[in-house]
Amino acid sequence: MKINALLGFISLSTVLILFNHGSILANGSNTTAINGNNTTAINGNNTTAVNLDDAQLKMLLADYVNWDTSLPDAKMPTPQSTPPQSTVNQCVIKSGPVVYLVDPFSRGKFNQICEIKSESSLLFPFFIGFCDNGGAGNYGEQSFQKISDCAMDSDKGIVTMEGWVDGNKIIDIKVDNKDFHNPIKIYDKFPGNNYYKVIKTDNFFNNTAKSDSHLAGSYKEGVLSSSPAIFKGAGHCFCGLVPNLSPGSHEVRYKTTIEGTGGMSVGGYDQMTDVTYKINVK
Repeated sequence: MKINALLGFISLSTVLILFNHGSILANGSNTTAINGNNTTAINGNNTTAVNLDDAQLKMLLADYVNWDTSLPDAKMPTPQSTPPQSTVNQCVIKSGPVVYLVDPFSRGKFNQICEIKSESSLLFPFFIGFCDNGGAGNYGEQSFQKISDCAMDSDKGIVTMEGWVDGNKIIDIKVDNKDFHNPIKIYDKFPGNNYYKVIKTDNFFNNTAKSDSHLAGSYKEGVLSSSPAIFKGAGHCFCGLVPNLSPGSHEVRYKTTIEGTGGMSVGGYDQMTDVTYKINVK
């Protein structure tokens, strides 16, 4: 999958190189979002990932959307149920210097068991919205503002977001985003922490969609008959970004509660998702 090379002033490959080598300026002592004195999950003083600038975050979001849009439906995680969760699709990630964890929307509560390389950072969405001009309601649209508003509208609601690393809470924030042009922060229990990111693209990026994607049903009928297909997209994300974890076993959990829009059966987004990744860093 490729993203538009014109997005931002620096290529995605360069961003990933900077992640690996720690060349982006970072506040090496900023681990205060983790409760108490337990900061051992964060590898040394390398907090490079949490201090990326806006342009670099936008490129990561564009790349994440491309990955998410192309994920086959057959490879999506199985929601937890009774009897215990199926073992099918137990590690849905995109590997790399920045490891992408799965979008939990509409999938309830589920667990993943994965292995990643050391010096990898983690990007995960609490609530992500994206649209492109291949969608059933936006086919052929050339206005970036309309596609961007579609993406923003996909993130509306009163959103409570909580994140943990090894049982230590690092994110606890609630936002009223029912009017996505004027979001209101209701509370932030870790004000100023660098692990919570609101990312919004400000230009089109190329978005790749495939006929076997778990999102194929949202595209205009027939447009994915020649697959993969590339469309102009925009995105918005309430995201978490955790710097590289130290070698060993870790647990990363992210929970989202969406209220105020009505249930999905009436076209709203109200739901609760709760994802736990058990990660072995080698």
